[in-house]
Amino acid sequence: MSKLNQGMASSTPVSIEVREIVLTELDAILGSYHFRGSKRYPAFLQYVVNVALEGRAADLKERTLGVEVFGRDPQYDTNTDPVVRISAGEVRKRIAQYYHENKETSQVRIELPLGSYAPEFQFRVQEERAAERAKAERALLVLPVARPARRFPFRLLWIGLALLLAVCAVFGWYSYRQVSVSGMTTAGRLLGPLVKSPRPILIVVGTSHPNRVVPETPETSFSEHTTGPYHHVSLATAIALSNVAGILRQYGRSYEVKEDTETSLTDIRSRSLILIGATNNVWTMRLVDGLRYRFIRDRVVQLQDAKNPSNTQWSIDFSRPYPTISEDYGMIARFHDATTEGPVMVVAGVGPYGTEAASEFIASPEYRGELEKQLQPGWENKDFEVVLKTEVIDSKAGPPKMVAQTTW
Repeated sequence: MSKLNQGMASSTPVSIEVREIVLTELDAILGSYHFRGSKRYPAFLQYVVNVALEGRAADLKERTLGVEVFGRDPQYDTNTDPVVRISAGEVRKRIAQYYHENKETSQVRIELPLGSYAPEFQFRVQEERAAERAKAERALLVLPVARPARRFPFRLLWIGLALLLAVCAVFGWYSYRQVSVSGMTTAGRLLGPLVKSPRPILIVVGTSHPNRVVPETPETSFSEHTTGPYHHVSLATAIALSNVAGILRQYGRSYEVKEDTETSLTDIRSRSLILIGATNNVWTMRLVDGLRYRFIRDRVVQLQDAKNPSNTQWSIDFSRPYPTISEDYGMIARFHDATTEGPVMVVAGVGPYGTEAASEFIASPEYRGELEKQLQPGWENKDFEVVLKTEVIDSKAGPPKMVAQTTW
């Protein structure tokens, strides 16, 4: 791609034509779901793009952005208030996600290079011309060459041999594909409606200390931000996330990860959603509350059967010493939720071992096969819940076992 004002240090504004192209692309980016749920990041990106188009890229300094975009005092300390640096990093990430999903839809690409607040505008002209040249060169390589008529029988022989090899290759590919598809069948049926949406699947994980989380303010220091309850998940949650991400990558689906404390209703509406964790994930507790199997949080945390609420066997007393915990319980659920207006999958446990065991269950072809045996025929087109039990040995989750299930 060719670049316009690669360093953006010019003091000359761009042409009206270029400005219109860039602003059209900016509107598309800001209108995407990556940006429209936030106020801070669209304001940042819109400001730096407009300043660059006016030929004032040299003015895009951290303090100036802090004052002009985020309303900071002109004398504020940029070391203790890194709002500009954090926002720039988040904008870079969201732009990358946008272009990952919209690779061929625009004339120009807006970038925010690392180490700079001045955007770059990359046009497709040179890339398209190079592609046209390469196509023309390939065409020249396959121009027909005249051959003497006496070689015609040999040409037929070579054509026949080529066709035979092609048939063998197709048959081999088909056999391999059948094996591959067979291995992916249960994964496809399990993920079901979640993989039908073209948007990346949103994975929401629970934080380690939900009861100690308090809202952050613009004055929260970066040190407090990175060491506080925000942005911290347990090892069990991390393992569960790895297992879930693994099956999505295996199925060829992209995904986005957010923490429950930083996820809004706008973020989860009308898209495929996977929730990891129960009592440490506010969205899990909210969305499974109306299901038959749901989590009840008190001194004793319980996975309750709404049809038999007096049965408390799927519970853990969290006041007990942790080495004495010998069992945990987990749940896998997939259902359409009226609040989010989309498909939801829950991978969660009463305790951390249950969450880890539930993720292992969906990641393993062997356990997914057990799921097909236990659920009613046609389960792949229904909503369902599965309750699992795992033995805890030396503070580690054992193999998951199905103990209850329901479909509707």
